[in-house]
Amino acid sequence: MLNLKGHLIIVAMLGTIIISGNVMAHTTVMSKNTPTDYSSRDELEGTTGLNNFSIPHGCDGLPVRAMSIVFPNGADNIAERSDTEESVTLSEHITGNPIMGASPALNSLFKKIKKLSGTVPSFTSHGAEYTEDTRAFVYTGGTLKDGFTGLIPWRATFPTFKADSCATALTVYIAIANYCTKSKSEDDNDRADIWIGRLTEKFDDEDVVSVGFWPYLKVVRDLENNPLPDGCGEGFEISVYPSDEAIDEFLPVEGYWPAAGKKGNDGDNGDEGDHGNHKH
Repeated sequence: MLNLKGHLIIVAMLGTIIISGNVMAHTTVMSKNTPTDYSSRDELEGTTGLNNFSIPHGCDGLPVRAMSIVFPNGADNIAERSDTEESVTLSEHITGNPIMGASPALNSLFKKIKKLSGTVPSFTSHGAEYTEDTRAFVYTGGTLKDGFTGLIPWRATFPTFKADSCATALTVYIAIANYCTKSKSEDDNDRADIWIGRLTEKFDDEDVVSVGFWPYLKVVRDLENNPLPDGCGEGFEISVYPSDEAIDEFLPVEGYWPAAGKKGNDGDNGDEGDHGNHKH
């Protein structure tokens, strides 16, 4: 591996993939300035909010052409105590799912925006029960040039904490991929930034995947109106992540690494069709 000016240049199975080495320049949920916190990604339980994903750069001089985002709201999500990493059952601590009714806003950076839906644990909204919800966003036809910051607006509703739970906050980790070149064969030099904190079966290159870093936001308990029960002490925080299976199903975009191209047999998270299975 050769390190040139903060960029990692590596030869991968499908070609050369370049990813920025600047930790401060990761794509993530844009922080907010408040009177008490100048870098907050907190959302109050039970509220609906407008957020932005912030893209600080392209791929080594190339523009971002496509982007995908996967939320941890499937039945197979991974939930654990943030302090001990002990597995927890999320439904014992929150009412609803970590991200509900997620909706992308129109923006000028991408020509096409798709909202991919799938099965989720049942939840109630406006008196109606739902078993399907947004699992992912897919953006294609992008024009975000390297050196410019892109803001991707979206809206969602956040869960409430159950009165008998000792949880004080829920950190919601989100999978994001930025794609800069299309793949036509395994010999192509593909460029992408894959913002997930661990490797998966399809996203298996540790020099491309941001191992240890996740985009995130935090849902905080309204301790004034929803105090902790007696015996909880200071309580504890919970973390939730999308499963490997959800990442490998929803994060690939047709025509970009590690998905097959338009003439391939796998993958449809692109300009045409529904989402499907892709092979590395």
